[in-house]
Amino acid sequence: WPFDQKFHLIMNVAVGGNWGGKEGIDDSIWPQKMEIDYVRVYQ
Repeated sequence: WPFDQKFHLIMNVAVGGNWGGKEGIDDSIWPQKMEIDYVRVYQ
């Protein structure tokens, strides 16, 4: 069973690019913090 040992999971939480619209991302809101409680992995 692969999940009976420790491993790393890479989560892409990038912000920016052209998704922010014409105005882009407001730089005055940084720095921010995001905390993740748990992650569930499905097969």
